Amino acid sequence: MSIGSVRSGRIQDNSPIIASCNGPRSTEVTIETAAPVSSLGLVTLPPTRTYPFDLVFGPEADQAMIYNDVVHPLLDEVLQGYNCTLFAYGQTGTGKTYTMQGDLNPTPMGNPSANAGMIPRVLFRLFHQLESSVADYSVKISYVELYNEELRDLLAPELAAPSGTVQPMGLGGPKDNNQAGLKIFEESNKKGVFIQGLEEPSVKDAADALSLLAKGSHRRQVAATKFNDHSSRSHSVFSITIHTKETSSMGDDLLKVGKLNLVDLAGSENIGRSGAENKRAREAGMINQSLLTLGRVINALVDKSSHIPYRESKLTRLLQDSLGGRTKTCIIATISPARSNMEETLSTLDYAMRAKSIRNRPEVNQRMTRNSLLKEYVAEIERLKSDLLAAREKNGIFFSEETWNQMTAENELRQTEIEEAKKQVEIVEGQMKAVREEFEQSIALLMRKEGELKETREKLRGTEEELQTTTGQLRAAKGALEEEVVVRQAYQSSEAALDEVARGLKGVASDSIKDLGRLFEKLERKSEVLGSNSQAVQTHTKAISGDLQGLESSLADLLKTSGERTSRLKTLIDQYRSKELQSLSSQSKAIEEQVKRFQSSVQILEAKEEVSSEAVKALEAGIASLLGNLKTSWQTWTQEVHSSHEELSKGLSASTLHTTKSVENVMLSLHTLLERTISEAHAFIESERTTLTEVKTMTDATSTREIARLREQNKLFAKLLESEKAKSQRAQDELLERVSGLITSFAAERDRSLRASFSQLQTENAAAEAGVTQFNDEVGRKAEERVIAGKEWRVGLERRESEGKRARDGTLKTLSSVNASITNGLSEMQSSMSTSFASYSSNLQRETQSVQASSNTALDRIHRAKRARLETTNSMGTDIQSSFRSLQRGVAGTSRNIETMSDQVSSETTSIRDTTAAYHAAATERLASARQSASVLLDKGTRRDTPTGTTPRKRSWSYKDQWETTKDREAVLKSWRQRNISEAGNETFLAEHLPLPSESGESDGAVVVLAGGGYPRAAAPFAGTCITYSLVYS
Repeated sequence: MSIGSVRSGRIQDNSPIIASCNGPRSTEVTIETAAPVSSLGLVTLPPTRTYPFDLVFGPEADQAMIYNDVVHPLLDEVLQGYNCTLFAYGQTGTGKTYTMQGDLNPTPMGNPSANAGMIPRVLFRLFHQLESSVADYSVKISYVELYNEELRDLLAPELAAPSGTVQPMGLGGPKDNNQAGLKIFEESNKKGVFIQGLEEPSVKDAADALSLLAKGSHRRQVAATKFNDHSSRSHSVFSITIHTKETSSMGDDLLKVGKLNLVDLAGSENIGRSGAENKRAREAGMINQSLLTLGRVINALVDKSSHIPYRESKLTRLLQDSLGGRTKTCIIATISPARSNMEETLSTLDYAMRAKSIRNRPEVNQRMTRNSLLKEYVAEIERLKSDLLAAREKNGIFFSEETWNQMTAENELRQTEIEEAKKQVEIVEGQMKAVREEFEQSIALLMRKEGELKETREKLRGTEEELQTTTGQLRAAKGALEEEVVVRQAYQSSEAALDEVARGLKGVASDSIKDLGRLFEKLERKSEVLGSNSQAVQTHTKAISGDLQGLESSLADLLKTSGERTSRLKTLIDQYRSKELQSLSSQSKAIEEQVKRFQSSVQILEAKEEVSSEAVKALEAGIASLLGNLKTSWQTWTQEVHSSHEELSKGLSASTLHTTKSVENVMLSLHTLLERTISEAHAFIESERTTLTEVKTMTDATSTREIARLREQNKLFAKLLESEKAKSQRAQDELLERVSGLITSFAAERDRSLRASFSQLQTENAAAEAGVTQFNDEVGRKAEERVIAGKEWRVGLERRESEGKRARDGTLKTLSSVNASITNGLSEMQSSMSTSFASYSSNLQRETQSVQASSNTALDRIHRAKRARLETTNSMGTDIQSSFRSLQRGVAGTSRNIETMSDQVSSETTSIRDTTAAYHAAATERLASARQSASVLLDKGTRRDTPTGTTPRKRSWSYKDQWETTKDREAVLKSWRQRNISEAGNETFLAEHLPLPSESGESDGAVVVLAGGGYPRAAAPFAGTCITYSLVYS
């Protein structure tokens, strides 16, 4: 069956494969009979040869599959009372022993391991069926090998186990080389052969049988060759005899007997290639000789020859009933797939094909009742009685020739057994000593093992509890697996729907790209028209710019001159105002100082003269009244002068400011009109230039953004690579310290980093796509705005022309009114100041005279008492007169300043009027020239774009913009649970992945071929790969 080994000596491991079959199980195998031929670069396929068989197993097949399909039907036939034989044939190193024997160690649960061969699987299955269906049964086994044409009982008690890989020859026989080994005899009923003296111990269960099988396997002859480190050097036959009792319909007890022979043949080998020398070469020669005889027997059976050479080899005598007899036979032929073994492979397949033509005639073994057995025993007793009676009647010893020959043979056999028994006694005595020592050691070992057993039982209890927990977890895991299958199917459905939507969007994108190309063509036409208009605008704008620049310079000069004159006028008025206010303030301070001095003098007089207190009081009253009147009059006059001055100044300033503002407003209006005209012309030119620039900028920006985005993506990828390298290095250092804890976080961190990086890239791609769309919209909008702007600019020029005329007329009227207002204001200010000064002078004289009279009266009254005070009073009078004269001088100076200021303001106003008139004439001439240039520009700078009819129109796109995504996990699982669907039930899942042995039987004959593979690579005992075939004869 299955897999053997190919050593790497003469056979290369990389030798091409020449054998092939269809899957793990098929009905034919194909062999390449020659190497492929290469000629002029063309490789010719090699010729092949196909061999049909009942079953062919490839490298994917395992031991369980071979047993279920091939051996299990044979076991059922044996239990029905047939004799069956299974033997493996093939080149050495192709896996025959592995197929028949395999791994003999059972699993912890007591079942055969995955690599167990046919023999252990038969034993397990046999006792399982007998214990479950048969009440009374007995099973006997025997294990014999044929080594160098010598039979050896591998279960004999006196045969020691071999040491090393090479056993001494003949250890299974007697130690006396003169005595023969096991002998083969024909059965009396001519239904087969039996081996004299062969041990057939009874076994009660599979474990007992496996222990005997292991015992015999260790005794079997093996040696190392270049093909196999453990090459079998002998043929072996493992026989199982089964006796079962059943009750017939009549109530009689029937004894049913079945026998199964499991034969492991030694492999044929090329002595030169296998490296066999000396003893190994002799072994190989004997093996090849017995296999050659087996081939001749098969050929004779196929050719239906009258003579079948069974007796030319002990192997063919043992298999006599299996080849063309009453036994059901199955042959497993193992082959190597390597080209280096092509000759042996073809020879094995030809051998199997010829063996397939053999037809056996299987018969059920005779069932014997208890009565028939008694009759057989009675007949034997009668025969013995007749022999005894004959001897007595002849007065001597008389035996029939047949009885004599039988007795002689039995006597010789007894003598041989006695001698062997004596030798065995000696051996047993020696063994008893060794056993006694081993027994003592075993007792000590047993005590230690009992302690270990207790510990093991405690561990077993813990393991059973853990097993229960694991079983619960397994059920939960299976349920979770079913849920994951349901969720995966839901995501697959959503993926198919999204794929359909994506194909639709791809078509829409293709059409959009075509429309974008047409839009670029329209943009080129627009650019050409805009370029022509821009050239015309630039040509005619120079004249407008020159005229407007001249007008602007004239306006600047006017504004400069008017500003200088107005500033000078304002400066004069401000100087006059500040000068007069300063003069009045100084006079007011002088009067206040005189009043203070006068009060201090009065206080001195009051302090020194109490006698003249009444006169002083009267004088003080008079002086206080005088001062009050004088102060009131002074304040009133000052306020009147100040208010009239302020009103005049304000009126003059207001009139001047109004005039200035009017002129400035007119100038600003003209300047604004011109600037607006210039700016609109520039704006029109700039808008045209800006439109072209924007179009170019948008195009450049789009390409730049795309290039920048790609560069950023490259940089991002580079940064990401460097970041991932750094993270990996950091994670590697950390993982050396905390391996188990950081593996998960390391993977999660990398996943988050990659997701964040690629999310940024997707965002940038979406932004780039939106930018292209916005670019197309902006190009169309800018082109339409340029046509509208040209029309509006023409209307604006005409409106500015009329506004310039109205501003010119308003300026002339404003200047005339300003001149009249300034003249009237100056006249009113002069008359008001003269009236005010005269009124104040008269009031001051009256008050002075009144004070002088009162003072004289008071002085006369106190002259007698205080003459010394007279000087003080005279001094006060002198001060008052001095202040009065000073006040008169100040009023006269103010009048002269007012006359001078009026003349200066009149002169400045006349200059402003002359300057404004000159600017009006120049502005009129400049505006006429600008209007003419604008008219020419309007005619030649508004070329229109001729439509071609190829620009794509706005249309609706047909595509799916809505789709359903996969529901969340809980919703999917809830829907699945409601439908009560289970894709992989617990029991079904186990049944699919752990198939039980097949119970179905096979017909009388089957041929099985195994192509390379019978046990997993890791469990294979050797390095190479071979292919195994099986045959069944009927």
